[in-house]
This record gives sequence, C-alpha cells and structure tokens, in this order.
Amino acid sequence: MLTPPSLPKLDILVVDDDPFVRETIQIFLESEGLKVRTASCGEDGIAQLLEQEPDVALVDLRMPRMDGLAVLRSFKQHAPEVEVVMATGDATLESALSAMKLGAYSYIEKPIVDLEKDLLSVVRHAAERRHLRRTNRRLQGDLQLALHQLDAQRREQRIGHEGFPIEQLLRRCSTASPTELKAMILSYIPAPVPALLYLRNDQLLIPCAARDIDLPPIDAVLPTHRFSDPGERWREGNFPDVFADQDEALMLPLFWIGELVGLIVLPVTDEGTFSDPGHRLLRRIADTAAVILGSSGIRTSTHTG
Repeated sequence: MLTPPSLPKLDILVVDDDPFVRETIQIFLESEGLKVRTASCGEDGIAQLLEQEPDVALVDLRMPRMDGLAVLRSFKQHAPEVEVVMATGDATLESALSAMKLGAYSYIEKPIVDLEKDLLSVVRHAAERRHLRRTNRRLQGDLQLALHQLDAQRREQRIGHEGFPIEQLLRRCSTASPTELKAMILSYIPAPVPALLYLRNDQLLIPCAARDIDLPPIDAVLPTHRFSDPGERWREGNFPDVFADQDEALMLPLFWIGELVGLIVLPVTDEGTFSDPGHRLLRRIADTAAVILGSSGIRTSTHTG
C-alpha cells in the first residue's frame, strides 16, 4: 500500500458543501501526512481539478446546483485516471450503482465513524490503484517502444543484408538537405515507374515530392488514420485523379518506431505494376525510406518538388 514515506505526498481533493465536514476531513488527512485541498461546490471542485489533478477526490453526493454524480461525470471526462470516492449521508443501492457505473472507486457513508478505517484506508487504496494503473501504462509504453525499436533495428539489418548501403545512406542523411533526401528516396524506385512521396504533417499526409509525374496540389492530402497499422506492408486501393488513365495505386506506408512518417504511392496497371518479388523489393525500398526519414528527423514538409 502507498505510504507517505515511500512516495510523494498524496494530493487529495475534498468536494463537499458542508464546511464542518470539509474541515474535519482536511485536519485528519493532513495529520496523516496527506496534502488536502477543499472545494465547497462542484464547480469549484472541477476548477481545481483542471488546475491540478489530485490523486484521489472525495466527493459528496448531495450538493446544491451540481450534485456529486455530475461532478463525478465531469471528473472522469477531464481526468479519467483520478480515483473518485463518493460520500453521502443517505446512501441508496441505486445511487451507489450509478456512481460505480460512472467510474467511482468506492462509496462511503456519512457520518464517517472510523476515520482510520472508513476514510484513510479507502483513500490510500484508491491512490494505490491510481499509482498501479499509471505504472502499468508506463511499462506498457516502454514495452511497445522497445518492440518498435527492435523492429527498426531488424529492419535496418535486413536492408543492409539485402544489398542496400544503409550505413552509407545514413551518413549521407546527416549532411543532405530535405530536398536531397526526398530525391534520394524516390531514386530507389525502379525506372520508369512514376512515384509520389507524402510526408506527415500533424494528422495529415502531404504530397511533397514526385518523380516522372506532376505533384498533386497541396490540398490533395490524406488523413493519417487511413494507415494506422505499423505492420501493414503495402496496400492496393482507389487513388483517383493522380495517375493518368487509372484510379488504382500501390501504397507503401512508411513507419518508424511505430509512427507513420510518410507514404510512397505508385501506379497500378491492368497487368499489375509489380510481381510478388517486385512487391518485396518495393517494401525493402520503403523500409529504407522509413529509416532515412526517421534518422533525419523529417516529419513535416511544405509543398515542394
């Protein structure tokens, strides 16, 4: 269980319209080494939450203007990780179930007879759950990052083993301009196939370079959510008004450590642009492009040729 000596002082927010209850709880919890803030109404409680998230909020169910369930709902909307303990003097099964469905950690009855057992223990257990959730999320993020980094390392090794001078390319990246990097990426596409390169700008993919084809207008952007799977190797799909006499294109998403950084787009003819070995070659080229973009730090682009 979390204890004050082992962790930073817990921050508790008490939201109750009764000044005696607020003061009693504050004095007791502060005597146990916790930091306590108080709010006399739901609106003030929400304002304090938005200013600084507490570890645990103790919220009275029955308050004028804005009741505890409305406060709980707002807390979970703005700060879902904050654990909320509901308190009331007229608890009912219906109100308890409503609070739990909205995400309350627990439910205590007033008056609180045993402050140690009925209040302090519940608050510390709630804080412990918040701490465990945040730790678990951080560890999951660290694991995902490690897996993406391992995948990127294997991709670099595979590219090098398959004949691409990856180390030489990365050295060139350190001195090349963004325009030179874009041209370098497109230069690996087998001639005479037209090719487009999109780079990421926030939540959009913007056309930034072209070979053997006119660059689309700057408003011909693609939403990044269309390519959300880092494991996707290539995709054939509708891509109108870009390549002459056809609406189909081969799209190669460029992922670096799990993040979409760009997209290569090629035409698809009636006979198919490439065979299966050709697709694998293009995927290796796309992996090379992802390494170049990831290593150079290029994530956004203006509309340039």
